[in-house]
Amino acid sequence: MNLKTANLSKHCSHKIALLALLTFGTSISLSSHAAPLTISQQQAVNAHFSKLAQAQYAAETQMTEQLKQDFSQQLTAQEHEFMNDICPKYGMTFDVTTNACLRS
Repeated sequence: MNLKTANLSKHCSHKIALLALLTFGTSISLSSHAAPLTISQQQAVNAHFSKLAQAQYAAETQMTEQLKQDFSQQLTAQEHEFMNDICPKYGMTFDVTTNACLRS
């Protein structure tokens, strides 16, 4: 067994031990909290999950909009860079307002 194999098996045995510990702890935790929720408790849990879902949706929407905006800005910058490079090759200049090559 070389050094890499020894380190790999050590990491695997640590992961297996951690997984076993978590599984055992979860089974004890679940069995000790097995009492059914009252109606008011269930309503509180449902309200909490609803608020979490709303917050997640808002965060995802905000992130998506920011990504779209960033992408559009990067795309525009790359288009302008390309046009600034290509227009002079044909004896023209790039006009930012019309996004076109114009004859000089």
